[in-house]
Amino acid sequence: MDYHKHIREEIIPLVPNGGGTLLDVGGGVGATAVRLKQLGKADRVGVIDLIDSTIEGVTKDFSYSGNIEQPEFLDSVLAAEGPFQTILCLDVLEHLVDPWKIVARLHKALVPGGVIVASVPNVRHYSAFLPLAFRNSWDLADDGILDRTHLRFFVRNTAIELMTCSGLKLEEIRGNAPGGTKVKLARALSFGALNSFTNLQYLIRVRRTD
Repeated sequence: MDYHKHIREEIIPLVPNGGGTLLDVGGGVGATAVRLKQLGKADRVGVIDLIDSTIEGVTKDFSYSGNIEQPEFLDSVLAAEGPFQTILCLDVLEHLVDPWKIVARLHKALVPGGVIVASVPNVRHYSAFLPLAFRNSWDLADDGILDRTHLRFFVRNTAIELMTCSGLKLEEIRGNAPGGTKVKLARALSFGALNSFTNLQYLIRVRRTD
């Protein structure tokens, strides 16, 4: 499966039905944004990413290719296409040098009452925690929790702090725990005690209330 073309179905329930303009930050070719428009959750959708999404044939209202950590580039996109009812940050913030600064910039680009929906990997997940705890191993990989391009690592509390650092209000946080029978059984038998070790990501919605 091509990650850049993947539709993030698990975040759809967190996106309000408010219409307006939706920006998918680091959204690949924009497949998730387009799906949300099809569902009536946005009137206009676009994407900003390092890859050039214009060659993939996914019909968006706008798209930009560039480095969002270059202030002039990001601010030019936000000014040209915003303000936004919804901004998606799905497994992108952990790749940035200063994700806190980016969240603050995106906060200012929201309409009053607008939301950011984020997916933040959980470094407490057993795939990272168990090798570290029992084998003194921290082996970076091409993808997953220990993706070698990750610059920042988060658990539940620090993910919340990241998304609320600029004054956005936390509305919802839920764990995303994909896995088979063993994962579901462990969560059930532990009455939630193992949830923080089986949540691959935290899905978070924050809202502009200022």
